[in-house]
Amino acid sequence: MGGGQNLSAGITLAFHSYKGGTGKTTVITNLAANLAMMGKRVCLLDFDLYAPSLTTYFQKNPETYLNSFLAGEAEISEVLVDLSPELKLNGKLLIGFSSPKKEDIHEIEIDHDMKWQYKALKRVIAAKKELFSKYKIDYLLIDTSPGIRYWAINALAIADVLFLMMKLNEMDIAGTKKMIDEIYETLTKFGSEYFVILNKVPGALPIHEIHNNKQIITEIENQIGIKIIESIPCFCEIQFNKHEFLTTIKKPNHAFSERVRSIAEKITEMEYNAQGE
Repeated sequence: MGGGQNLSAGITLAFHSYKGGTGKTTVITNLAANLAMMGKRVCLLDFDLYAPSLTTYFQKNPETYLNSFLAGEAEISEVLVDLSPELKLNGKLLIGFSSPKKEDIHEIEIDHDMKWQYKALKRVIAAKKELFSKYKIDYLLIDTSPGIRYWAINALAIADVLFLMMKLNEMDIAGTKKMIDEIYETLTKFGSEYFVILNKVPGALPIHEIHNNKQIITEIENQIGIKIIESIPCFCEIQFNKHEFLTTIKKPNHAFSERVRSIAEKITEMEYNAQGE
């Protein structure tokens, strides 16, 4: 696996997309909670610094944001919020929130030079090591900004496994193919693995049809040049819910929850297979 990570010490997973609206944050939050329900020690960091949403999703306003950590004004221990007791999880779920304040987003995007960015990246790499060694994290999940932006690329570069979220339309397929050719192929040279998750698959292509019709899967995989690890239907009750919150915990028998569990099981299987090599 990539990122120079010893799997016995944990694995880093980054979630990315060509553009917004793929449902990336909903999937990654539910996946983090599902892994923690399985008894795993999980840390989720919101590195969608340009449009952070985890504070809204979890309805939390922490005292310290990841922004302060990046600036060298706080340690990673001051950023992490433990939601395990509140959610009554078997394992551990730590969250690092990014600031949704307009001035903080502007500062990240415009005000810092490359020297600042480099120092911030060094802090992230050091924090990653601390999370695995001190906190004994099994899985570090990173939510990234869509597209090709500085912190999205940094997050991808330190990950062992990359998941590219995609919807079934021509724009997403073409954009995903472009990113694979221009970014992901380079990252594989350092040992990273990457997969696609099809999300919000329309009702005309129900989940059983996607899975059972190998021709559909093969055609898409041939177009983008990457393996599809999972497909998730479009669930209106989730997508258009005023405040969808951890369906995998609230409704474990929901079909969406089943798909998230499938991803979690495949991730744990990847780790087991890699450790056995």
